[in-house]
Amino acid sequence: MNHWPSRRGGEEASAPGRAKAAGVAKSKIDSIMSADPNAKVILMGDLNDDPVSPSVTKVLGATGNKEKVKPGGMYNPWVDYYKEGIGTLAYNDAWNLFDQIIVSKALLPKEQKGFFLHKALIFKKEFMLQNSGRYKGYPKRTFDFGVYMAGYSDHFPTYLVLLREK
Repeated sequence: MNHWPSRRGGEEASAPGRAKAAGVAKSKIDSIMSADPNAKVILMGDLNDDPVSPSVTKVLGATGNKEKVKPGGMYNPWVDYYKEGIGTLAYNDAWNLFDQIIVSKALLPKEQKGFFLHKALIFKKEFMLQNSGRYKGYPKRTFDFGVYMAGYSDHFPTYLVLLREK
């Protein structure tokens, strides 16, 4: 589970903190992979960066192309969502996809005895949407500048469907 540093102060100014967090995660993943190259690793959380941000692509080394995942590498199923303009939170009328679940190569093959990645989804239901005001269409927040809005979060949750042969 990860919650990388926020973008407070601006995306560019705060990027080194997220790169450092990605480096710590990468170090842990590499340690697991050195002990077991076929380990099934799942990294998840609010990364405060998008699937195409350098902290995710360069530091963590996650790719959105299953065919390009190298042994010990990570697959990010959220890249296509992001490129289609789909996100988990909105800011200034632009969608970001900060809430990611990234998996190791070992979770990709369907022909195996254990669990494998079937699909990645965003949990977005009507009751979770703000219906009016400046955040119309956004996730329904719990608070808006100290005013209780009876919402859930300013992010939509993400989840994976994992399957295995019966």
